[in-house]
Amino acid sequence: MSHSAPNSTFLNLSVVLRGLRGAVGGWGLLGSGLILLLHQRLGGICGKMERLAQRFEAGRLWRVAARAAGAKGMETDGRLRAVPARALPRRFGWLVRLMAYRAAGYGCQLQVILAQPEMVELLLATPQAARILRPVCRMLAVDTSLLRPRAAGTTEVVAAEVAPVVKVRVRVPRAPVDWGRIPLPRGVLSAARRQGFGKVR
Repeated sequence: MSHSAPNSTFLNLSVVLRGLRGAVGGWGLLGSGLILLLHQRLGGICGKMERLAQRFEAGRLWRVAARAAGAKGMETDGRLRAVPARALPRRFGWLVRLMAYRAAGYGCQLQVILAQPEMVELLLATPQAARILRPVCRMLAVDTSLLRPRAAGTTEVVAAEVAPVVKVRVRVPRAPVDWGRIPLPRGVLSAARRQGFGKVR
């Protein structure tokens, strides 16, 4: 029985996530609580994405969705909800600010992988992939809008662009002034005629 080779896009994603985890562990030497927590979280994220990609390639992704829906229904009791003891920073690009170029390179690679057609299909197939990768995108300053791709063939309704109304003042050329026929105020001409001005002799 032959098995199909794993998709190169998903393999590259696994390499990037595991490489980032190794860089975090080697940079901080697991000395601080934050680095240790991040090292553990990246390991969990990498494992989840690898299992999700395997189910996607095997056509068994619907089982993941059904299991997630059943688990959500069981969370009626607050005691069943897993609350992390400590949360990672949520500031956009916080890991790049902390590790500089050691983390920025992995962000560039992740951005390229998210634009691959196979990755787009996985993101469209299940929102679980976006939820898993969103913390990694935020810490590496990767645009999270890449986690919300649009299906091929769909059209996005865009409001028609209306050109702004610009008021233009048009200068109307004035008629040439006939200095020999300057209009006089009302009543002046009639008074002058009564006095005999303007009569032709």
